[in-house]
Amino acid sequence: MATSPYRLACRAMAVRIRTADHEDIGQIAELVAARIGEDDAREAEIVLSDDYFRNRWFVADEDGRILSTAGVFPGEMHVGEVTVGAGAIEFVATHEDAEGRGLVRRLIEEIHNTAQTRNEMVQWIVGITYFYRKFGYEYAIPVESTYDFAAGDAPPTPSGWSVQQVSGAEVPDLAAAQTAFSRQADVAFTASRRMWDIYEMSPVYDLVVAHSSSGYGYGRVYPYEGDRYLFDLIANSAGGAAALINAAGDGGAYDVTVMGREAARSHLDQLADPDPSGDAYFVRVADPVKLMEAMRPVFSTRLREWDATARGDALISMYETSIRFNYGQGQVGPMRRGPAEQAPIGGGGSGVAPDRIVSLLLGPLGAEKLAELNPDVNLGEQEDLMKALFPPQTCDVHSWVVP
Repeated sequence: MATSPYRLACRAMAVRIRTADHEDIGQIAELVAARIGEDDAREAEIVLSDDYFRNRWFVADEDGRILSTAGVFPGEMHVGEVTVGAGAIEFVATHEDAEGRGLVRRLIEEIHNTAQTRNEMVQWIVGITYFYRKFGYEYAIPVESTYDFAAGDAPPTPSGWSVQQVSGAEVPDLAAAQTAFSRQADVAFTASRRMWDIYEMSPVYDLVVAHSSSGYGYGRVYPYEGDRYLFDLIANSAGGAAALINAAGDGGAYDVTVMGREAARSHLDQLADPDPSGDAYFVRVADPVKLMEAMRPVFSTRLREWDATARGDALISMYETSIRFNYGQGQVGPMRRGPAEQAPIGGGGSGVAPDRIVSLLLGPLGAEKLAELNPDVNLGEQEDLMKALFPPQTCDVHSWVVP
């Protein structure tokens, strides 16, 4: 017999969404092990043992049973000279017998509702195809290409290079180098400094450092099903990259898949051809007006580089809402919220569909390409201004795992 709507409603009301506490660690680890993997469960235990991270981990609790869980790890988004708070959502898992009850939606809503207390303007996630678009996320930034090295084909370790596991004392240097490399991209999503301590404690990952008299390199090695993944590769030369890849594959004993920071790709390109992933990161910006206001220094710099004498009143319609701002004397803003503008082109403005606004602000296509690909992105008479303020951008995203 079908369950009545009243009974379903009672069941839904009985579930409480809350932050995780210490007593939940065992249940969360069991759930993560069952739905994601045993290695992930061990990592979850390490993360949850730290109050700082546990207060950013949420559960759906039904009479003491954890039915679903998700964590949000703090980070930052850097756009040019501007930095704002951001969070990466990870470890989303639901018991099989609790699927279809909207628990992940409620967890994500709680993460969104509490984002301001964590100083987050932006969230990002990798996950099930299409799924997170239902919660306001946009495929805004492509996942980086990988570089694949078959067993036996790893580049040799160059003369003068050595690779060792990172000690705890070296973690601050590693974290600083990772952030510095990431920020060489136009848009960078970086992990909290404390995340690197978690990686160093993890029984799954090995943090490694390559040394020579002329350079350095860092990476994060993950063994998976007989192969090796090398994440977060940074190096100041192709020699450093080669040394890390050789060490990750144990001198050619294992296949190695490499994901490097954007700024390290010129070195990786000397060692192998990139393999495009065809995937993308989900990104959400709850308040585009607020983010654009934070990005005003970046827009002003772009305006001056385009035409320091340009002046006017700009309109960007998202059809149901709109954004207006003045520009002149080399400055942009402040940003002003506006009403729905269904026909912005006739008013001298531009139209950008609300589910393409994150791509406009942060993605690699830029206003011109977005308009070519999307019928509901129209630049109108503001075309030159839009192309100047929203150019194609290089992107670097820190991800816990390969998407």
